[in-house]
Amino acid sequence: MSGWSFYQTADEMEVNRRYEYEADFIPLLCKWLFPNPKTSSVVVDVGCGSGYFTRIIAGCLKRRGQVIGIDPDRNLVKAAENITRAKRVQNARFKVGSAWKIPLESDYADLVVSHVVLSNIPRQFEAVLEVKRVAKVGGRVVVIDSAKGGGQYFPDEKLNELARKFLFSFGTAIDKEWRSQFGTSTCLEDFHLKIPELFLKAGLTGITMNGHLSTFLLCDARRSTKEMREHLKAKLVLWRRLEKRNEKCAVVGGMKEQEFQEFNERYAQYLEDIVANPSKIRVTPEINAVSRVIVCGSKTA
Repeated sequence: MSGWSFYQTADEMEVNRRYEYEADFIPLLCKWLFPNPKTSSVVVDVGCGSGYFTRIIAGCLKRRGQVIGIDPDRNLVKAAENITRAKRVQNARFKVGSAWKIPLESDYADLVVSHVVLSNIPRQFEAVLEVKRVAKVGGRVVVIDSAKGGGQYFPDEKLNELARKFLFSFGTAIDKEWRSQFGTSTCLEDFHLKIPELFLKAGLTGITMNGHLSTFLLCDARRSTKEMREHLKAKLVLWRRLEKRNEKCAVVGGMKEQEFQEFNERYAQYLEDIVANPSKIRVTPEINAVSRVIVCGSKTA
């Protein structure tokens, strides 16, 4: 299922997910992933993309093991290798492979995790069985995926309206151009409610389910104005660079070209204005909130 990097490039993943897991939450996440943190672990991250979550796992391990990121998109695998090398993460490596055909032997890993992947692909139960195959007996399987809740807000109602249309149209374009190739027409919005059932059907035991709501507030007093300005600059550079792709996807998804052009200009102007006037950061309540479920299970003999 290569080709995802057209719709979400590695640098998009890095910029847009930068604040998905705050530093004070990661220890709790690590506890859910590794109930016995003193044990050395081999971990597989299925659908690793740019390696963002792979590096979080590597940090949880603290050199007490290694993590292997798996992704079918060679462009993303190459980018993940480069980013990980640049960040000097020593205990992570990457391989090309899919959720249905992980290029590792059976009973290989102490933990196999999939981060926001299964809801975007068909044949989820087959993927769960493949993830289970790679886990050792006594090992753990974890699926983290999107849940309903959260949303995006700009303090400009017209920008909000156009942003909602763009996101809907972009998702529709992915359905038409990408998901339809693999036997599914839409992203499964309620997939998170079915994960425990799939785990039970696959024979996994000791199932637990946790949730997390990540929140990004531009005027958050805990972050410096300089940090937020640099973040918005990175988003602006990405938006300009990907304008043609965004327009193509928006139109394929049903957004009128004129509407996209208005949105493109409004959003670029919004970013440019704050980057040029960083004092506005403290009085701009832009919000992005994302919900996740974290479902864990064990592979028994």
